[in-house]
Amino acid sequence: MANYNTTKNFIYDLAATVFFLSTYYLMMPVFPIYMMELGIDKLTIGIIMGLFSISSMVSRPLGGIWVDAMGRRKLMFFSIALFFITPLFLNFPATSIGFSLAQLVYGFSIGAFTVAATTFAADISSSATVAQFMGFHSIACIAAKGLAPAIGVKLMEIYGFSGPVMTTVILALVAGLFVFLLHDFETTTEKSQSYRFVEVLLKKNVYLPTLVLFCGLVTFGAISAMLPVFAKERGISGIEYFFVINTASVIIARLALGSWSKSYLESLVSTSLILLTVSFVSMSLVVNFHQLIAVSVIYGVGYALLFPMLSAILVLNVSPEYKGMALGIYTAAFDLGVAAGTVLGGLSQYVDFKYLYLILSLVPLAGFFLFNYAYLPLINRTKKYNGAVS
Repeated sequence: MANYNTTKNFIYDLAATVFFLSTYYLMMPVFPIYMMELGIDKLTIGIIMGLFSISSMVSRPLGGIWVDAMGRRKLMFFSIALFFITPLFLNFPATSIGFSLAQLVYGFSIGAFTVAATTFAADISSSATVAQFMGFHSIACIAAKGLAPAIGVKLMEIYGFSGPVMTTVILALVAGLFVFLLHDFETTTEKSQSYRFVEVLLKKNVYLPTLVLFCGLVTFGAISAMLPVFAKERGISGIEYFFVINTASVIIARLALGSWSKSYLESLVSTSLILLTVSFVSMSLVVNFHQLIAVSVIYGVGYALLFPMLSAILVLNVSPEYKGMALGIYTAAFDLGVAAGTVLGGLSQYVDFKYLYLILSLVPLAGFFLFNYAYLPLINRTKKYNGAVS
């Protein structure tokens, strides 16, 4: 019965994650398209889009503290309630200010929710299933981030800007229903209140994977968030298929690796960073739809390897006493990387995408060296896990 309840809770957690994360990622490609129609320049678009990740980056470490003080389920409800003020900002007469405020609220609510949902998944898992649960939770996040943008583009084409906005409200309501169905509980493990934020931040087994993740996820902001602008400049249509095929590549790669990745965990993280570097170099050469789709596959496989594998290493190498705060700090690197990539992508206002992507390919390459020559030696010295990821 306990196993049944755990599985049921995990499914509800995954469903809530997919629906709530989709509220923003459905809008992610819509915002640049709509702002371009309003005559807003590319640099401003890049900065506004980057506000989401900056806000989310701030909320994740806070969420790591709140998740123990409020409880996982309450923090999820709070995040969803906060989301419902975003439609008000989208109707501001001062368009740039309204979009900026909406991005900040989107980021804060999505960031806090993700920490709560991830920690909930880690808590209901056992030591034998934690890597598996983290892997499937990452697939839920990937599904939302990959499929929702394609839906958003189509809704924008059919119904205009109001179509995707109203859809996000429905998605948030559905997410709230699944959170309501979760069985709330408190674990008996001593939580992270006994640790100070700076103390956890300065632990090598926390900040090193955080830096590696940042280097890898710069690619998401520079490629995915700025894709509508890049495609328009190159005269490429059908960009929604980039998101669909990219997501399919991520999910297929993650499921295919699940059964045998336990013997190659660290090698797969290294491979992912090389693939992300290649995706940037390849993106600089893209001039047509078929080349864009090829990049979506390369990038998808690289992303599929990086986030869940590196997350599993972190979870299995940190003490349970500060797990929530460590996850909050670590996942903040996702947003910081996306924000940096989005803002740097906005520099295409002054530098051609061809040269910009070649320069930015050095960032995930730096992550490769950081992982292999700083973090990998550390975990080899203090290994507390058996390398199993399933």
